[in-house]
Amino acid sequence: MKTSFYHNNPLLSFFVCLFLAMAVFSCDDHKNAVISSKNKSKDSVAIWIEQARDFKNTLQERELAVQKAYAYTKTLPSEREQSNIYSELAIDVGGLTNDALFKTVNTTAMQYAVKLKDTFKIGDAHWNFGTFYTQKEVIDSAYYHFHKAYEQFKMTNHEYYTGKMLYNMAFIQGRLKDYTGSEVSIFEAISKFEKLNKYDDLYQSYNYLGLIYYNLEEFDRAVFYYNKALTYLNDVEDKGNYKGWTLSNLGLVFQKQKKFEEAIEIFEQVLDNKNLKKQDVNFYARLVDNIAYTKFLSGDTANVYNQFDYALKIRDSINNFSGIVISKRHLSEFYAYKLDTLTAVKLANEANGLSGQVENNRDKLETLLLLSKIDKQKSNSYLKEYVFLNDSLQIEERKIRNKFTRIRFETDEYIEETEKLSQQKIFISIGAFFAVLLLLLAYFIRVQSAKNKELLFEKEQQKANEEIFSLMLKQQSKLEEGRLNERNRIAQDLHDGVLGKIFGTRLGLGFLNVNGDADTIEKHKNYIDELQNIEKEIRAISHELKNEILSSKEDFSKIITDLIDQISNLGEFEYKFSCDSDVIWDEVRDDIKINYYRIIQEGLQNVIKYSKATNVLIYIELEENAMLNLTIKDNGVGFDVKDKRKGIGLKNMQSRANNLNGVFNIHSEINKGTTIFVSCSLQNNDDE
Repeated sequence: MKTSFYHNNPLLSFFVCLFLAMAVFSCDDHKNAVISSKNKSKDSVAIWIEQARDFKNTLQERELAVQKAYAYTKTLPSEREQSNIYSELAIDVGGLTNDALFKTVNTTAMQYAVKLKDTFKIGDAHWNFGTFYTQKEVIDSAYYHFHKAYEQFKMTNHEYYTGKMLYNMAFIQGRLKDYTGSEVSIFEAISKFEKLNKYDDLYQSYNYLGLIYYNLEEFDRAVFYYNKALTYLNDVEDKGNYKGWTLSNLGLVFQKQKKFEEAIEIFEQVLDNKNLKKQDVNFYARLVDNIAYTKFLSGDTANVYNQFDYALKIRDSINNFSGIVISKRHLSEFYAYKLDTLTAVKLANEANGLSGQVENNRDKLETLLLLSKIDKQKSNSYLKEYVFLNDSLQIEERKIRNKFTRIRFETDEYIEETEKLSQQKIFISIGAFFAVLLLLLAYFIRVQSAKNKELLFEKEQQKANEEIFSLMLKQQSKLEEGRLNERNRIAQDLHDGVLGKIFGTRLGLGFLNVNGDADTIEKHKNYIDELQNIEKEIRAISHELKNEILSSKEDFSKIITDLIDQISNLGEFEYKFSCDSDVIWDEVRDDIKINYYRIIQEGLQNVIKYSKATNVLIYIELEENAMLNLTIKDNGVGFDVKDKRKGIGLKNMQSRANNLNGVFNIHSEINKGTTIFVSCSLQNNDDE
């Protein structure tokens, strides 16, 4: 539905033009934000886009360039590139007059943006539609698209464009006299522009606030915001005629306040710009008319007609129909004041008819009200028409305002639902995080408990192994003791029994007088010699048995030798084992022997696992008959003792040395081998 909603005051055309100018500048702004897909080698699409933007070309040539670029873009392989070009073309074609082409291009841009889930470009397409429908006076559609663009830009956290859409929505709301809603939107936009130091937009926003309060007839606040707009204008680089427009607005406020001299002074101040007529002839005509009408309201009618007529001629020459309606209405009031009723009615009817042609309902209401005052014969007819049109407009405005409310409500409801879902997602995420954390903690506790049980089991097993090993040593010691006792017994039996008997027999045979032939005597002598040899051999065996008994202190050394020999065969390394001959293992405590045995075993296993050594030296020394020292040295790859974490093997060796209240040292260098040193006291722990 196409409707017209012009304000019933001279500020209307200024703000309509201002808004559309901002829309054009906004297009330039967000055109720069759209990612350009132009090929720097000047491909066909880039050339056509340039032709579409070249104002030297005719509208038909520019439209044709857009059509070519649009058609060719469909053949591109990349959807992302297609989306970028369509977004650019939609902005370019928006400045042309081919509405169907614009809708086709912008709809395509929207479809690609939705398909690619490109939130920014979706907002960009809605912005294009909002500007288009504002120009076409389809207010409800314009508001809908500006609001949709606002949502999309808000989702992308684009503060500036969010503020732009709020300004656009405020403009539409103001057009429908929803001044409260317009005020809220403008202040929200201002909060965003202030963060970004967007002085041009701040000027526009405060200027529009002045208009809102002008229409609310809160003139002091209107003056305040117009002056604030002028303050921000000082920081705007391209000021154009902004200052003149705002001063003109201030003049109209003073006119409403009946401060006619101040109003005229401001209007004339703006007219002092000698280039104004060339720069903006429409604004120039408005100022001339404003000065004439202000003088007329103040009662100064001298030369007023000439100014009214001059303004009307200018507006007529440029086909400014809204301006013509205002000029004829003012002239009608002037002639009515001069009591020239026929001319007044004639001019008012012309204004009324023209306002109907251009669908300027607000000016139509003003002319109907004027006719009801000056045309006494048809006064009731004009009043009825005025009331009917006014009621219709109010109903229509109320419907659209309600539609705006629904749009915002549904959006707020959607946003609220989205926020709830987001909160639910956050809560679910937090819950899942803690659940995973608890599961990990439970798993860690379970694994740690299993490790503790395993370590406890290993410790108990180690303790059991040590007890078994101790029993084995004791058993072996007892067996060895029995073996030694048996050897001792055999030695004694050989020495004291057999040897004595043989010795007695040999003596008896030696003193026996044998008479006989020479052969018999010779055999007798041989037997005695043989007995003497047997005696020597038995004595030697007896002495050897006694010597082995005396060397029984080396039995634990034999156990260590067997261990080293077994591991060296597995690790394929050469070894040399040396044990101090002064160590009497029978007098060494079992816990020392067990722990030294395990330390040697662990050290040699590390040689196989990590060292890659080819030679290992193991020696046990007795230091001043009080300290038993063990050294294990290899020629392996070594390691950095400071950097490398100690493995469980080294920790076990350290622990065993600590159990003996001993010393454990390890020295290692890269490629220079490793040396392990253990030392403990031979004294009983109970004595310490």
